[in-house]
Amino acid sequence: MHSEEAGRTELLRLLIGPWLGKALAAAVRIGLPDRLGEEPVEHADLAAELSVRPDPLWRLLRLLAALGVVRTRWDGTTITGMGKLLRADHPSSLRDLVLFYDDPLVTEAWAVLEESVRTGDTAFRIAHGDSVYEHLARCPQRQDTFDAAMAASNVATDGIADAYDFSSVRCLVDVGGGDGTLLAAVLSAHPHLHGVLYERPDTARVAEEKLADHVAAQRCTVTSGDFLEEVPAGGDVYLLCRVLHNWGDTSCRQLLSRCREAMGERSRLLIVERVIPESGDSSLALAFDMHMMVMTGGRERTEGEYETVLRAAGLRAVEMRQLPLAMRMVVATPL
Repeated sequence: MHSEEAGRTELLRLLIGPWLGKALAAAVRIGLPDRLGEEPVEHADLAAELSVRPDPLWRLLRLLAALGVVRTRWDGTTITGMGKLLRADHPSSLRDLVLFYDDPLVTEAWAVLEESVRTGDTAFRIAHGDSVYEHLARCPQRQDTFDAAMAASNVATDGIADAYDFSSVRCLVDVGGGDGTLLAAVLSAHPHLHGVLYERPDTARVAEEKLADHVAAQRCTVTSGDFLEEVPAGGDVYLLCRVLHNWGDTSCRQLLSRCREAMGERSRLLIVERVIPESGDSSLALAFDMHMMVMTGGRERTEGEYETVLRAAGLRAVEMRQLPLAMRMVVATPL
């Protein structure tokens, strides 16, 4: 009986997961994390400043306190270290990621997961009628939301600049480098490096503006194209950060083959992804594997699966390094 009761409790905890995400999104949208600081703010004053009703706010604060986002005291409410990550001005803010996961772009895709499992079709296409990339191309406002979320999720790749020895590298090519946030961080940490960012034309324009604010023009080149067709040659190191998980195995092999064609014999390829444990143990990678299935039809992979797709493209993994938040860096060389 005790075991059954424990199972019920755990299942209930799992079932309320979406509610907790909604609570975080509501807090962000009313501006709560941006208003709170180290000094307590009285409940009535906080409700007035945020233009919300006192009783619903108190109940939201009570839940957020239980989650560790805020701290409620007799003299008011303060923000916690975790809560600060929801502020718009925090350098490692997850605010835009919270809003993205609560956007209909994502929630409506997850809502048809059952149909996706039954038919094998990508949930996003079932929900929205096209692929995520086709959808973003015709909905610029959604593209902005997506780009902001991807930039926010770069906090999961903190430490990349220090995880590889770039001292002898002259040119780093960031393939599918998004808005340039990661490349800017690596170039800032290694002043001798020249960077090349390769992206789709619409995203490349955004990256050009962002990189111009952070990196001297002569240190970085932004170029655009389709990386399933061609990848710029001439790099000492190529970087694929959270790119391969967007694609099924056929497109994954195609992209890796384009990288291999661009690489010299002494070039290196760095792949940064969440890697599923071969043991099947609990891991963030398992949840993100489902998310990629829902959104893009892609997948997270095990170490063995990476070795297989790399070998098919004329590459081999020579090292795997642990990064924060269940991320790993796979270092690959030509066969």
